[in-house]
Amino acid sequence: MASLVQAVPRSVGIEETHRRATRPGNRVLAQSTDAGWGSLYAALMEEGPFEAVEQGVRHPSFIYHVSRPAEVTRRIDGCRPEKTVIGPRRITLTPGRPAAWWSHNAHPEILQVYVHHDLFAAAAAAMFECDPARVDITPAFAILDPLLEQLSLAVISALRDGNQRDTLYVESLAQMIAAHLARMHSNFSDRRGAPAPQISSWKMRRLKEFIEANLDQDLSLSAMAREIGISSLYLPRAFRNAFGQSPHQYVIGRRIERAKDLLRDGHFSVAEVSAATGFSSQSHLSDWFARTVGITPAAYRRNNPS
Repeated sequence: MASLVQAVPRSVGIEETHRRATRPGNRVLAQSTDAGWGSLYAALMEEGPFEAVEQGVRHPSFIYHVSRPAEVTRRIDGCRPEKTVIGPRRITLTPGRPAAWWSHNAHPEILQVYVHHDLFAAAAAAMFECDPARVDITPAFAILDPLLEQLSLAVISALRDGNQRDTLYVESLAQMIAAHLARMHSNFSDRRGAPAPQISSWKMRRLKEFIEANLDQDLSLSAMAREIGISSLYLPRAFRNAFGQSPHQYVIGRRIERAKDLLRDGHFSVAEVSAATGFSSQSHLSDWFARTVGITPAAYRRNNPS
């Protein structure tokens, strides 16, 4: 049986992908390369016409079509050719191992996502209690998947609006994508997954205390999961069941409350408050503070003098 506690694997670099983002004729709109994302590589791009054989890579991937339909042909080694017009909202899944021949003659806007093999393997091992080497993504072509679509839109939003600085948020997205792909789009998808463990109330209290004591640190799902001895794959669901919100939402809320206290104190600059509450920069704090409270930290301080 797989260990209940899994470490977050290192980041997926562009050199471990099919490098579409570097292909001449493609215009990259946003990508995760410089954002320090772990477990996930994502690139939003306008893709030019191309015909190419893409050799197998270690990491499974999928493409979410954002806009502008394209007639796409794909042939994975050992499979029949597939050809259709792929429009917005459609998703194509590709296993990591086999080579594939691709062709299209259009300019679609796409999101390409690679999930770290180790994260997918950890999800499969925890879910099916088997050797993860036996589990792989099942190829799919131009399908609809409402949950994977919502996760794709969240990735796009994170790339575009600055949430890429929230490592906990991005890590949560990667965990959910890996778990969903293993459960719904793998060669083990017809098997009943292992039930999520029951998390005792004292463990959840201990987790809240751990979060409170480490708000100034770069909290991660794996660190929180280790604290109470469960898999980071199960933590988001258990946390939401216990507290009615995701770990990321809860941590942001607690950081904002801590920031309010420090701002009212009046002895700390906004930059010092951001460092003391775990935000990556003063602008990061300001973004979330305005989004949550409705005003900037400076305005909050003026309105709430000590």
